[in-house]
Amino acid sequence: MRRLALLTLVIPLLSACGGGHDATATKRLLVVVNAPFSSTPYLGRAIENGTRLAASQVNTTGVRVGDEHYSLTVRTMDTGLSPARAVANVRRAVSDGAIAIVDEGTGVDASWRLAARRGVPICIVFAGGQSLVDAGTRPDVFRIAPTDHGIAFRLAEYLVPKHLKVALLHDDSDYGTAGAKELRRAFARDPTSVAIDETLPADALDLSPQVLRARRAHATALLVWGRPATIASAITAARSAGWNVPFYAPPTGADPFVRQQLADHPTWVDGLTFAAGRLTAEVGAGPFTGFTARYVAAYGVDRVGVHTSGGSDVTEPPETPMYAYDFVNLLASALTKAGSTDPAKVTKALEEVTVEGANGDERAFNHSSHEGVVDDDVYFARFHDMTYAPVKDDPLSATLPTILQTTQ
Repeated sequence: MRRLALLTLVIPLLSACGGGHDATATKRLLVVVNAPFSSTPYLGRAIENGTRLAASQVNTTGVRVGDEHYSLTVRTMDTGLSPARAVANVRRAVSDGAIAIVDEGTGVDASWRLAARRGVPICIVFAGGQSLVDAGTRPDVFRIAPTDHGIAFRLAEYLVPKHLKVALLHDDSDYGTAGAKELRRAFARDPTSVAIDETLPADALDLSPQVLRARRAHATALLVWGRPATIASAITAARSAGWNVPFYAPPTGADPFVRQQLADHPTWVDGLTFAAGRLTAEVGAGPFTGFTARYVAAYGVDRVGVHTSGGSDVTEPPETPMYAYDFVNLLASALTKAGSTDPAKVTKALEEVTVEGANGDERAFNHSSHEGVVDDDVYFARFHDMTYAPVKDDPLSATLPTILQTTQ
């Protein structure tokens, strides 16, 4: 009986101390996704899906931190594009012990200080405002997404030689305001190419007055920097007035919402040209195709909700998910490098690790730059029949393959 009693005591102890990976499988690290799920659903869901896909792949073996193994758990928080809510979410995430925050970018001008108190890294995976990321003054803030600076200067580089009179239209959202600053800097090299610089109300349903002013200023191209709804409204205002002026846009031009709003007039989308981070690297389309296959296996295709003239369903390539996915893989590598779950040590280790990104590019930061996308890695794509392809009149874009965007 005494031996049985001793065995009864010893077996639980052996179970608790042994088993290696199994014994530590319940140890979890929290990654918070802070994004505008209610205001721009596609963007929020894309960031979440990229984060969860990387976390699920990391969790197949766990994250080795010293002698321990951890898994990543993902929690979402909705900003509603409100800076105040975004800041409140970061405060809660830090309080709940988050190891990192994957952020759309709203409110980071204030929230980074809250995260910095605990050393928690924030990675921006959409907003490109130049002031958001500074390795010296905001050591906890990183970004994997094209910068507004890179997008704006590439647009100027592309448009100025065409001898167009460009109307610079931007909405008054944080995204539009940040973009406007960079557009002005970029086009300052040739101010004669600018016909008018106009601010658009982000919540306006009708932009006819502002578009009419651009037309009266003799604009021969409209560059609209703003939320997807702003771009759709500007196109509607011009086309319904019979003005077949070419449209240019930042990455939000490719947001499914633009095509959904213009679904009753699909030809209005034709010719819309947007600038964005390239989806494929020098190694070719293989890595991004592989990433897309894994993404689709996990979440299905992202259907835009419109069709080509031939009746095919239009799908959206997982560009935004790619950036969140890459950061989570960098985070896992940094945790192992740091050998610690102290957020401050992990933040420091993020400057010392490199991973292969979903598109085949290397993703890395260093002590002087917390930008994960090079400004030159921006291409142009143009819509036709509700899908887009790289343009042929730009040296970089002309080398890129067209990514499949339809399904039967």
